[in-house]
Amino acid sequence: MGTSITSDISVKVAVDTGTEVGNRAVRVLLGERSVDYIGVLAGGVPDRKRSGPVNDLDGYDVLMSDGTSDIHGLIGKAAVAGIPLVYWLDLDDHLDSPGHIPVIHGANVAAALTAALAVHPVATSHQGDEVRIGWTEPGKSLKRGQPMPFPDPIGNTWTKRRGKRRSGADEFVGFRNDEWGGAVVDVEGPAGRRIVGVADHAGYIEAITLAAVSLLAGEGAYDSRSQAAASNPEQLLNKLGDLELEVAVWRSSQ
Repeated sequence: MGTSITSDISVKVAVDTGTEVGNRAVRVLLGERSVDYIGVLAGGVPDRKRSGPVNDLDGYDVLMSDGTSDIHGLIGKAAVAGIPLVYWLDLDDHLDSPGHIPVIHGANVAAALTAALAVHPVATSHQGDEVRIGWTEPGKSLKRGQPMPFPDPIGNTWTKRRGKRRSGADEFVGFRNDEWGGAVVDVEGPAGRRIVGVADHAGYIEAITLAAVSLLAGEGAYDSRSQAAASNPEQLLNKLGDLELEVAVWRSSQ
């Protein structure tokens, strides 16, 4: 767990973007008063009041990447500046990286957002509970499998098992060929059933997750090592709330 943070910290974010997710994440960051400036590692970027091109990362608090550039080059840039690197894609925790900066990977829906939802107070599991974690990916929808109760407008969706988490929760992924995406935690046991989930534009929920992890990293919430964004789920859930991500909650009692 990283150090505790306060909500009045202001940050300067350097970004490496070239995808819809990265560009949407920049727009999320521009909507935050805590973000002083966004420096873009790309040519031909207009110089505006709160954003513009950047080459030297000195004075920045975090480098955010949507995976556009090579990870090793980005680690080098972040290491020289002595700032955290946040990477949208999943990487190996044993990635060879400098020990003096946080290298945070998997800042995405499947890994990070689901981990944050799993620590929501309503989703807290107890002995005897069965925990299922699900998310959506682009693709052709399934016609059978494990039904997962995503919030509207997605609704119940056929999914297939993807794996098992260290917590013991089973992972399931569903597929959609439209713009919607979601994540859900479904807990069922002796005390009843509890469901915590998110459903929104797929690009948006990826972007807000990447932006939230980047803000946390810039505020000092992650340790200086290579680690998954999901390693700090409580603070990530709080940061997503600060960014006004709408989380749906449902519960029943036996």
